[in-house]
Order: sequence, then C-alpha cells, then structure tokens
Amino acid sequence: MSNHITITGKVGQEPELRYTASGMAILNFSVADTYGKDEKKKTTWHDITVFNKLAENVANTIGKGSTVIIVGRYEQEEFTKKDGTKGKGFKIIADEVGASCRWNAWVQDNSGAVMQQIGQVFPSSREVLVDEEPF
Repeated sequence: MSNHITITGKVGQEPELRYTASGMAILNFSVADTYGKDEKKKTTWHDITVFNKLAENVANTIGKGSTVIIVGRYEQEEFTKKDGTKGKGFKIIADEVGASCRWNAWVQDNSGAVMQQIGQVFPSSREVLVDEEPF
C-alpha cells in the first residue's frame, strides 16, 4: 500500500521557514485544493511540510497565492486541542514542490539576487545597469 499523493492548489498563507537547533530547515504552509463548479465547488486544505534544502528553495520561490504542485506522502500526526483532548490530523511531507503553469505563466525575476551574488564573489565590481552595453 502506498500513501503517496500529488495535489495542485493555491498557497494559502506566506510559507513559514524555521530552523531546528541542529540547523535543519523546515518550511510549513497550507495549500487549498479546490474542485467542482458553482454550488458544488469544494475546497480541501492541506498542511504541507518541507525539509532541508528543498525547504529553503521553496521559501525563496513561492508565496501566498502561488499555484503549486506538491508530490509527497501523507503522515498522520497527533495533537492536543485547546480543550485538552487529543486530536489527529494529516499533513503532507513534500518530496517535490513546483510551480503550476496551468492558469498563469511562471515568471521569476532573480536579477537582484544574481547581482547580489556577483557582488559577493567580486566585491570590487561595480553595479551593472541593465541598459549598459557590456563592452
């Protein structure tokens, strides 16, 4: 039996990146999976957890409202409710996270980040303007 799942949906809130005491990155966010039409439209919310380098990459790539594709596995978790009783829920541990281009083209402008990295590698270099000729 396999518990793998693939979902597509919209990110519900800004992903929250944190680090454990040992330095492992953990990213948490929710995804709304909506299906059906009109009065039969339904939305299922999924809690997503991403670990390590993938967590950092996702945190730098997606945000609230992004349409994403998640491939992962279900994991059951137990928690204590506000009234002190025990509850159970499910979350998805993501193995892959990607942008969906079904409804929107995916455009990512990394020019600022690239220029910052160039400045770190070549600290004496001057800032290059986009309109400047390279020669």
